[in-house]
Amino acid sequence: MTIQIDIFSGFFGAGKTTLIKKLIDENVYSKKITLIENEFGEIPIDGAFLKKYNIEIKEIKAGCICCSTVIDFTNTLREIIKSKETERIIIEPSGVGKLSEIVKIVKILEEDNDIHLNLVIAAVDVTMYEEFTELFSEFYGDQIIHASTILLSRTQNVDDEELGKVVSKIREINDTASIVTTPWDDLSGIELIGLSEADGQQISRDEDLSAFDLEFDDDDHDHDDDDHNHDIFTSWGIETPKIFPVTQLESIFESLKDEAIFGKVVRSKGKVQIDGVNWVEFDFVPNALEIRASEPDEIGRITVIGHDLNQAILDTVF
Repeated sequence: MTIQIDIFSGFFGAGKTTLIKKLIDENVYSKKITLIENEFGEIPIDGAFLKKYNIEIKEIKAGCICCSTVIDFTNTLREIIKSKETERIIIEPSGVGKLSEIVKIVKILEEDNDIHLNLVIAAVDVTMYEEFTELFSEFYGDQIIHASTILLSRTQNVDDEELGKVVSKIREINDTASIVTTPWDDLSGIELIGLSEADGQQISRDEDLSAFDLEFDDDDHDHDDDDHNHDIFTSWGIETPKIFPVTQLESIFESLKDEAIFGKVVRSKGKVQIDGVNWVEFDFVPNALEIRASEPDEIGRITVIGHDLNQAILDTVF
């Protein structure tokens, strides 16, 4: 049995976890799956969101699987493959994961194992493309260049002219990927996967992989920190029993846009109680706040990711 591997990459807040949940909700993944979930911060958020789906989740936290936790990632992947207890592996890297490095690792393991790299997807928030490309091109560009399919998120929030500009700029750096611009809610999971698997582009671009040095030993695999400058990002997180009414959440996230006070916040997500009974999940990027009803949890969790964060102020606000 060949194990299929799907990679869902994307910068902070692009919608990777939302996409995976959509595919699972709609029973696109009917076979037994294992999810490798890589979170940038210390507080596990996405893994907690996905645990209700009764799938096996391997969490790799507080580091990126393309560099600082690459050995943990590679060993985890090998253990899953060796166990032969799953039929599909989903890899969700952190927002600053370098897709090129993750593809490289999978392709190396593909040489000696019965696995197949199936989907290589990058989710891209069209509303933040210009700003994030300018500020964080190292990670943004790598994810776009090495994706076989680019799923643009929040396209319903921009007009056709702005959407066209983003698509044109993506085409300048990746002229072979399938680009999906239709809002995700308007497409079924089956349609999304079908578009991603079209024309055999889902495997990889051989011209890119041929440039890699495929000699790899995870015992001495080392990355130059200058090539993976994750230090520009910091994360703040908290587990809390506190109740946050929706109006308070909206006020807090509106205030987080003030860089002079909080630093540059690029992403916040979490799950909290809003009254004596009800809970919500929230996702925040500078141009959008999404709050949706959720089932109760044992405790609230909040994480904030950004550049030059004022963690003392975040302690006070939350």
